[in-house]
Amino acid sequence: MNRRALLIDLALVAAAAVDGILNLYTAGAPELVLTLVAAAGLLFRRRFPLVSVALALPALFVTGGPIASVIALYTVAALMTSTTGVVVASVATFLGLVASWQFFESLNDLLLAVVYATMTSGGAVAIGRLRRSQSRLAASLSELRRVREEENRLAAREAVAEERAHLAREMHDVVSHQVSLITVQAGALMVRADDPAVVETADTIRILAATTLTELRQMLMVLRADGPEAAPLTPQPTLDHLDALLDATDLDVTADIALPSGLPRVAQRAIYRTIQEGLTNARKHAPGARVEVTAGVVDGTTVQLRVRNAMPDAPVAAPVETARLGHLGLSERAHMLGGTFRAGPTADGAYEIELRFPLSGAGTARD
Repeated sequence: MNRRALLIDLALVAAAAVDGILNLYTAGAPELVLTLVAAAGLLFRRRFPLVSVALALPALFVTGGPIASVIALYTVAALMTSTTGVVVASVATFLGLVASWQFFESLNDLLLAVVYATMTSGGAVAIGRLRRSQSRLAASLSELRRVREEENRLAAREAVAEERAHLAREMHDVVSHQVSLITVQAGALMVRADDPAVVETADTIRILAATTLTELRQMLMVLRADGPEAAPLTPQPTLDHLDALLDATDLDVTADIALPSGLPRVAQRAIYRTIQEGLTNARKHAPGARVEVTAGVVDGTTVQLRVRNAMPDAPVAAPVETARLGHLGLSERAHMLGGTFRAGPTADGAYEIELRFPLSGAGTARD
């Protein structure tokens, strides 16, 4: 029992003792003992609620002090799962409350006693059952929150794993292609060269490139191990596909894209995926809103991309819930490029996502 519960029980014991003593008037020692026993029985109400009811009933029948019996009955209704126990305790308390009525000079007195006993015992049971339902509901909500948090953690892990698989595909597209070209060029050099030293060097380059390609593919398979098994190593979109992406959308889009040519493909795909995510979010959360896409180089050193959608023209009837898992993948892409990703509402009520990465970071990320 914690300190708070102990203090509550001590306060209830004191209240029951005072109530019983005030109802004794000119009673003797036996009545006083029964009153104190009834009050002390409340100390056991959390572990043995029926015992508390049993200890309180003698004082109720003899002295008429109801506080200890009502508290004990409430505890039975709040803690016990057995309906039989609740019914027995309710009936016993009801009879004790009727018997504690001081005057039965007429039928009206009997009716008043019955009404009083019914309201008092029934109220204690109703409040106790309400408390029990509240406790069970709170426990259910707590479990639901725990399950929801666990689901969010699993969903986040799946999103990161899926993005890792995407990144593995993209690395495979670029690296395997370029290393394969090195292998082919080295083989061609071996055929055309007359100098044995050049042939030997070209053969070494060819062997190293082939070994590197094999090891790279093994590493990418490990990287994809937590991702979707069906994710194929197929070509991924680049900046050349942006026009198709912007033209295909059903949104009102204004695009101002001024990016240098020759960006690494991994950087191009990060830009493409960020714009794609921004358009998807606008379609889900701000239908009919105008979308502005701007991309360029800031200070000659940093690529900056912003996708901004205004507030929707009309309130969304059924907002779409989201765990922001797409943002997790974009953050991972930005981190690989040595940059940052930011998403959130603006002061004017719009929503904006921003991708920034240094041109030097893009060059480092070149596969």
